[in-house]
Amino acid sequence: MPSNSTAPISIKEKIRELFNILCMRLHEPKGIDSMQRLFDDLDEYNELLFKFTGKTIENSRVFEIGFGARPLRMALLQSYGAHVKGVDLDIPFLHGKFSEIIRIWKQNGSERAIKSFIRYYLFDLSERNTLAKAIELHGKKMNFSFSNENLFFCDASELEFQPNSFDLIISEDVFEHITMPSLLKLIPKIAHWLDSNGLALIRPNIYTGISGGHLTEWFPSTVNCEIKRKSEPWEHLRKNRFRPNTFLNKLSRKDYRALFSQRFCILEERVKYPYLGKKWLTPEIQHELREYSEDELFSNTVLFVLKPIK
Repeated sequence: MPSNSTAPISIKEKIRELFNILCMRLHEPKGIDSMQRLFDDLDEYNELLFKFTGKTIENSRVFEIGFGARPLRMALLQSYGAHVKGVDLDIPFLHGKFSEIIRIWKQNGSERAIKSFIRYYLFDLSERNTLAKAIELHGKKMNFSFSNENLFFCDASELEFQPNSFDLIISEDVFEHITMPSLLKLIPKIAHWLDSNGLALIRPNIYTGISGGHLTEWFPSTVNCEIKRKSEPWEHLRKNRFRPNTFLNKLSRKDYRALFSQRFCILEERVKYPYLGKKWLTPEIQHELREYSEDELFSNTVLFVLKPIK
């Protein structure tokens, strides 16, 4: 059976979610501005790496867990002199070759293959050109070349690296999609793979936040938009009538703290969108969600800055 990161939902819900995602993509910022989020992440990585290790991205050994369908972050890091490796459950469509689509079909299924093919020609090629221009404006040249030795397509917890292999391990919006058995294997491995002076920057989308259900109507970019919605605020914690087209482990911020603290010192927690969804937390909804603290309800995407306990 093909392995992939999607979840079993009805065809009707799948089409609705895919249509919403397409509309969001079409209304995203265009041109150089669309790449600003990647440069913001890069600046944050550099800041934290220097603050806690004295190193910078240049010449650092970096491992990304869950680089996604478009390994743009890896390309940016490489362009700034990092030595980068990455892993993802789904194979990306990088070069527009028929053999790639066949491989994606076999390993990740027909749905993933079709989506990858369409996305490549609608968005991916223009995105890469835009990123290359943005990097040039910063005085660098884009490096979008990935060797077979640097890309892995599997459950990250199945990998094996030597101790002290990396200075920095990063993950963005991925840990919420990893099963608990895999997390219990992966987290100790991350601590083992990191240099004693290394850093892990893990940013999951916390389930208890308003965006935690991963419904497109409540993505961080749409929470404050006045749009017609079928679902309600914190739908996934309340009526739970709709399902996203992806697996979620449903971990809370408290759960992540407990998991990480077994093998790491948690140096910082940074909420990317403080109080996101506050305008939707009416007294009625707050009463309905009274078992959850505001710390959980407004968590959304939280960066855990982690130092391994050696």
